[in-house]
Amino acid sequence: MGRYPWTEVLLFQVLRIASFYPTRQHAYRVVILPAMIYLAWQIYLTPEVTDPLKVTHSVGCAIASHFTFTVYLLFAEGSFPDHWRRVRDEVDAGVDAGCLDKLPSKFPLTKKLWWMVDIANSVRMIGWIQEPQSGIPPRPPPSRQTFLWKTSLKFIANTVTADLMTSALALSPTFDYRVHAPTDGPEAYLAAVPLLRRVPCILAWSIWMGASAGAMHNVAALVCVGLGYSSPTLWPDMWGRWRDAYTVRKLWGYVGL
Repeated sequence: MGRYPWTEVLLFQVLRIASFYPTRQHAYRVVILPAMIYLAWQIYLTPEVTDPLKVTHSVGCAIASHFTFTVYLLFAEGSFPDHWRRVRDEVDAGVDAGCLDKLPSKFPLTKKLWWMVDIANSVRMIGWIQEPQSGIPPRPPPSRQTFLWKTSLKFIANTVTADLMTSALALSPTFDYRVHAPTDGPEAYLAAVPLLRRVPCILAWSIWMGASAGAMHNVAALVCVGLGYSSPTLWPDMWGRWRDAYTVRKLWGYVGL
């Protein structure tokens, strides 16, 4: 089967972040973007291997989503990089927020590097002027101590929920790829489970995914806010409230963000 292309994956991520360097000189992106396309192509051409099957799926999804986000930032909106502004940059700029020396392309080098890393990891654009106001859950209170306490409780709840769902899935080993032959397709998994058991298993897996992602988000929030790196208001919940999912738009754009 050959080796897994971890070197290409790492290089792709490095180039992805480098492509966001805030400068109006776009010549180097002419080199970076084709290199990203080539690496993504090489990664997707790698033969599937049985053991890290879930890892292969996760890496494939990450490459696709990161590439799409990169294209969106560079081409789908106003000119890059000065179209993309953080709220705190506007505040720091004072009364003359439109002054050219306050634009991202005019930042000093160290600030440019932080800006580059920030936007590369700001898929929800929280804290940026382009933040989707109608698609973000309510802001946490600005009190650091209150935020840390509530987030700790949410982390415990998400961890317990994910563990319970893992136990529920363990009762249906037919969904475990390790009990099937490598040549079995998805129909072999589903055909082995009665219809009335498929839906609960799928729901359990979905809840496990949501709780696991929520727990990781809680850990990141606790670290960043606890160390004083960011404000609690920049860490709204990953998921909205289910009681607000009364329309398809709210379900997919707010509750299931």
